Amino acid sequence: MPTVDEIVAGLPFSGLSRVSAGGGNRKVIAVRLAERFAELDDAPADSFVVLTRLASAEIDAYRLDMALRWAWIHRVAAVAAFSAERWKPAITALDIAGRADIALVSIPADAELAALVRMISGEIGGGAERALGRAQQGLDAVLRAGPAGASPDELAAAVGTALGIPVAFRPAGHGGEGAPDGEGARDGGGGRRGGARGDDGHGAPAPELSVPVLVDDAPSGHFVTAEAVGELRAAADLVLHAAAAAAARSEDMARRARDLPARSRSELLAELLMSESAVDSEFLERARQACVPLSGWHLAVRIEADNLDEVTDDEVRRFELLEAAGQSAIQAVSAPGETWYLSRVGRAIILIRATRSNPGPQAGARVVRSAERALAAIGDRQPALRLRAGVGAGHEGPTGLRASAAEARNALTAARAARRPAGVAVHDVVGIRRMLMEWYASDAVRASVSDQLAPLEKLGPERAETAIRTLAAYLDEQGSVVRTAQRLHLHRNAVTNRLRGIIELLDVDLDDPDQRLVLQLACRARLLG
Repeated sequence: MPTVDEIVAGLPFSGLSRVSAGGGNRKVIAVRLAERFAELDDAPADSFVVLTRLASAEIDAYRLDMALRWAWIHRVAAVAAFSAERWKPAITALDIAGRADIALVSIPADAELAALVRMISGEIGGGAERALGRAQQGLDAVLRAGPAGASPDELAAAVGTALGIPVAFRPAGHGGEGAPDGEGARDGGGGRRGGARGDDGHGAPAPELSVPVLVDDAPSGHFVTAEAVGELRAAADLVLHAAAAAAARSEDMARRARDLPARSRSELLAELLMSESAVDSEFLERARQACVPLSGWHLAVRIEADNLDEVTDDEVRRFELLEAAGQSAIQAVSAPGETWYLSRVGRAIILIRATRSNPGPQAGARVVRSAERALAAIGDRQPALRLRAGVGAGHEGPTGLRASAAEARNALTAARAARRPAGVAVHDVVGIRRMLMEWYASDAVRASVSDQLAPLEKLGPERAETAIRTLAAYLDEQGSVVRTAQRLHLHRNAVTNRLRGIIELLDVDLDDPDQRLVLQLACRARLLG
């Protein structure tokens, strides 16, 4: 018969946890459902008593103490109760449970009572009943992990936890690498199952269970376990075949996406990113045929070279450099279990990480590391390019893809404006700089800023840059020549002379608050470019 701790460990997805200090080693021969505390009075010895939600809600110090005393008399092995948070019995109850060697077990509030009792019964029954319960848990794990885009290693870990035995994914061509260790290997509940590694119950090593992941009739790897013995072997065989089928479907989809003409996907994504019109059903159908899942979640990486014109003035050569850089980038970020797409918008390389579900708060950090690998890979092949990347946040759907790409572009713009060194910049979701960049992204605003500062631009690139920075500093310092001189490390007379020439060229009245505001916004926006 299993112990209380073995039952808890054998139901990893149930959320059961022992909250008492002792009782975990008590053998259990039956499960009993109690709708009232009084039913503990006649619970059989060595039983696992599950209090219903109604009985759990009636727990107070006095009732629980009395119930545990009766449970002690009848040699009950465990008492489990529902609790919104982890159950914290009173000190007196814990003391009685400790002296009686009764395990107190907490049940999550959202657990399904009938299924829980059935699973506990299966663990107690052992043999085929126990194996059937583990098989159900394993299949549920596959159904959860498969559609979520889990990698083969993640899928192996999930089904291993459900089955209660070590399961590993061994890629094709790795020989014996990747198999469960056996000695010291642990099941999903933190304990060993069976006896020695591969013990078939008679002291002889059981043969390793290995199920291939078949893609185009060729194995890309195997799900393996060496600790499935007895009736559990049949359950493990069933679950590993389901896991292999899920992994094969995922890999087949990824491979088909890679094998389709990359140019068509790139052009389709570029069309989406450059267009401001709504996404219609025709476009979505084209995306579906190109295996681009626009309905999922997306995180965009935008890569640009600060010195592309310096490296070459030949437009054909620039195109070739960016094409080669894009291929290096997509190869660097591609990894098992991840889906990436490559596109080009103008002189920018766009990498898009696609997931079927919300990738979670840690996805941004992973994409930053991917962007760093992409920059390093391009740098290895194109060392003359001075590269930087911007990373957007995760968003859902076609408009979410546009939003993430725009955030990646804004992150790059902000990094340049702040004169940060080349590298990876992450989108900042708050701040005046973001508002200004979104404002300046409008073609109409760009034209207005250009007209406003046109007299200064005619001075030439270097003199125009100096004049605009001087005017911006003066306006930021609220018209103080002294503070402007300190900020620019100039003499006050030099600042005064510069400002006189700037004001004459622009023909503006800086005492007019409206004109001053327009000029300040124009200078700020111009310096972002």
